[in-house]
Amino acid sequence: MKPSVRISARRSLAELGELYRRAEYTQAAAAIDEMSAENRSLASDAALLRARIHLRQRNPAAALDDVARNAARFTTPRARAEAALLSGAAYTRLGDERAAAAQFKRAATLAPDDERLAHELRYQRALGAWIARRLDLAEELLDELELLGPSDDLLLEARVLRGAVAASRERLPEQGAILLDALRLMRAMPDPPALAHATIASQIAYLAREMPSAALRDAAYAEHSAVPWTADLGELHFTMLRAVGWRHALDGDYFNAFRRLKDASAAAPSDAWRVMASCDRAYFATVLGERRWAEQELSDADELANSVVWTALDAEERFALPVLAELFAPRDPALALSYVARYKDVGKRFARTLASSDDRRVIAMESYSFGIVQQALGESDEAVRLLRESWKIYDRIGYDWRAGRAAAALAAVTGDDAWKEKAAQKLRPYGRSWLVSSASTNALPAPAELAALTPAQRAVYEQLLRGLSTAQIAAEQGRSEYTIRNHVKAIFKAFRVRSRPALIARAIGTAGPRAAGAELS
Repeated sequence: MKPSVRISARRSLAELGELYRRAEYTQAAAAIDEMSAENRSLASDAALLRARIHLRQRNPAAALDDVARNAARFTTPRARAEAALLSGAAYTRLGDERAAAAQFKRAATLAPDDERLAHELRYQRALGAWIARRLDLAEELLDELELLGPSDDLLLEARVLRGAVAASRERLPEQGAILLDALRLMRAMPDPPALAHATIASQIAYLAREMPSAALRDAAYAEHSAVPWTADLGELHFTMLRAVGWRHALDGDYFNAFRRLKDASAAAPSDAWRVMASCDRAYFATVLGERRWAEQELSDADELANSVVWTALDAEERFALPVLAELFAPRDPALALSYVARYKDVGKRFARTLASSDDRRVIAMESYSFGIVQQALGESDEAVRLLRESWKIYDRIGYDWRAGRAAAALAAVTGDDAWKEKAAQKLRPYGRSWLVSSASTNALPAPAELAALTPAQRAVYEQLLRGLSTAQIAAEQGRSEYTIRNHVKAIFKAFRVRSRPALIARAIGTAGPRAAGAELS
């Protein structure tokens, strides 16, 4: 993060504008509020900037109050038009489309020849159409805006919004392509606005986590350290670190996965998000066989979750509750059910400006977590219903690893080999991750001895078959050589061998010379 700049009430409008552009919203707001509190002459531009800051901080009601309180300062048609535009934007976020339309019409009437205002007006109307899920109108307005040639700053915001429209239509690859194009545009700018940079980067990282796209992955890895993060971008920073961490894990790079997830925990902007960070680490500790670590993370998450007032939240951090239910299901089904109930009590109210509002991906996430809970309770029919619903949505939108994980769970519940085949197909791009077992199409048939290994030991086993040394395995996994040597000892004991050549011979004997040769080549 950039170092904080000392707050001063004597800042010029140019300095305040620069703080806004750098996403130092808290500092800019504090300076404006101090000027106002001391009864200084507050320029109309500063008053309008304060309203914009409220909108950036997702506080539209405060933006309306600011505009109304400072109405006497807006003496020119241009200032009155901008005040009307910001009021319309606030009403849009509050869900009052009629009041928003009236304010937008007033803004256009007050300054009909102001080109910059006309461009922003189209953008705000397009954003309002997207929030109301009137997607055809949103695209039409964005088309008009791009033909008018807006400033680069506004063009970036328009590209991000176009991507959000594509996502609302469940065209996620299209959203990825739009965001990559926006990233190219932004990189060509000498001084891009910090919020746009952070938004584009974090959304690319989010998609890179969910879809097997090398282009999105590479862009996410490159940008996570390039964004000029500030305290006011904390939630986006946290979101990006989590997404990059998950993508590293999906690539089989557990060292960088845990490193980024640790960074995410440190950057978490609230206790609710810290619960999610603990859930992430508990999940990976579980699948890698680190049971003591997993139990500690879950205990921490449970304790912290009990201090959060979940009903006061209307954003994605509430998804920590079904994830907690999923993780506790095999350990403590009663506690898992309590988290299901708590999530249902929170309800489906989400901020209108979030992608999770009216989004089937939310249904898929809920269905998978609740399906795992029902599976743990022995309610097979309900588990199958929920997991099928999750599979159907993830398969349709192209979230392949999540679809594969749902298919694998269905295979476990139903015993149907068709689900195993679907899981193998979806998980093929993630061959180095914990998701893919040795039953996949390119792996050795599984020796019976593998059943005695933990997931972490199994990962080491597969690397031993590739001929990697202890040091190489430790480097790939981001663990100490001491830990790897302990895993090797456990593997030798399970296979009743005393050396690596003997272990490989046992694997070759199980698979047959031809299959083993394909794996070891």
